[in-house]
Amino acid sequence: MEPSHKLTETQSQAFNALSARAQEITSDPKYLDHKNFLRVLTARDFNLEASFAMWVKWYEWRVEYRADEITESEMMPHILTGKAFYHGTDKQGRPCLIVRFRYHQPSQFPLEETMRYLIYLVEYGVKLSDELGVGQISVVYDRAGLSSENRDNKLIDLVKKLSSMLQDFYAERLGAVYVLHVNWLYWLMFQIAKPLLNKKTRGKIHILRNVEGLTEFFEGDQLLREYGGSDSYVHPYPCG
Repeated sequence: MEPSHKLTETQSQAFNALSARAQEITSDPKYLDHKNFLRVLTARDFNLEASFAMWVKWYEWRVEYRADEITESEMMPHILTGKAFYHGTDKQGRPCLIVRFRYHQPSQFPLEETMRYLIYLVEYGVKLSDELGVGQISVVYDRAGLSSENRDNKLIDLVKKLSSMLQDFYAERLGAVYVLHVNWLYWLMFQIAKPLLNKKTRGKIHILRNVEGLTEFFEGDQLLREYGGSDSYVHPYPCG
């Protein structure tokens, strides 16, 4: 089978070989998506062996974590906290996930359950991005209003797992991360996680001095007022 994306002869051969190998492992069409093969190949510079190893790891992870089976009702306790939601798009048309870390309560959920919620968020964003035809998501990571109640001793493990998950299992899905309200602790965390990120991923992270910096990446009507835009939307959670 041939992808619709224009490839060189060498790239096309790699694509067909990866597709053939994958079909030897599974016949389930949800694991044999053409666009996903292209993302995996792109992430590994069309090296067939590296791409196949990445695909196998992705496939085994999706089966083990039941990534296709996570439901909104299952994640409702997390959703009601209001710590993360999708709203608007950046200038590249990528759906934007807004993460408000001040609503994260470490004692409320085990680390693995939080990871499952993160998978749910990324899966939801992937579907949105595919519907919009852009294939990637963007993230506004808002660290405003953090207190000692938000301090999570397992945060380093969470960052490591999240970094690995995005690189290994969501190849080319992350378009950009815009980080607001950075302090020295975040810089420390970022330095710990940085070696785990490849050069391409590091280039997608934008640490901004203030919220006004977001206007470089978002149109005003796609940006909430609290971030310097004209959108008056107010997220309903948390209630009260």
